Amino acid sequence: GERLVRYPVLPLNVTEQLAKRKYDGYDDPLEPHVTWVGDGEDLSLTPIAECAQRLTSEVAVLPDDVDRDREEGRAALALYEALSHVPIEVLDDPGFWRFLALRYFWDFIRWREAKPFANGNIGKYVNGVSSTESVLPRMYLRAKALDGASDPSLAWALESATDFWRSHVIRVQTGSAPAVTAAFARSQRDARLGTDNGLRELAKLLNRSWTNIVMHVYDEIEAAAFIDELRDRVTELDQGDV
Repeated sequence: GERLVRYPVLPLNVTEQLAKRKYDGYDDPLEPHVTWVGDGEDLSLTPIAECAQRLTSEVAVLPDDVDRDREEGRAALALYEALSHVPIEVLDDPGFWRFLALRYFWDFIRWREAKPFANGNIGKYVNGVSSTESVLPRMYLRAKALDGASDPSLAWALESATDFWRSHVIRVQTGSAPAVTAAFARSQRDARLGTDNGLRELAKLLNRSWTNIVMHVYDEIEAAAFIDELRDRVTELDQGDV
């Protein structure tokens, strides 16, 4: 169909090559590789550029041992806000995420994934292909999963919660129901289940429940009651094993 805006994209192989070179200290110009696709007016990149600049300066002053996943959650809300004017078909284009990653958010992404980058593992965090690995899409989806929830700060309320967000929210249907995501995150914040002692079991029960319950209709109170009920079942299962 007809696109309502023109927007910039980068091709996959070029992005991964440029990212590796950028990490090694080369400053290749992006412009020759950027294509503008779609019709209509050019998408405004100003709010996105400003957001990136702010995030970059915020993380630059953080201590090295800070919980980077929590900072990612905090940043996710800012990114989501900065992209609120971008049409959905643009956000569905990995080429657009690749452009944003190299043009604006490189320093933030390099900070977030400092360890894998140091090991030469760079491509998947900037290539826009996987919504759970690529930093910007997964941040966007994390904030989107709480869109309309009464407490967006749940996006960064949990400590060391990389697995919680990627495996148990973004990758599964739960991420499409903000009330349920909020209840799930809140229950983890208030009484944390470890990966081995129940979180995975709870997530399994939750994922299975989608087959016979339409959780999109839950409000936050109903969602919280439902999560509590699942937690009780997990506890019973645990005690049954003893």
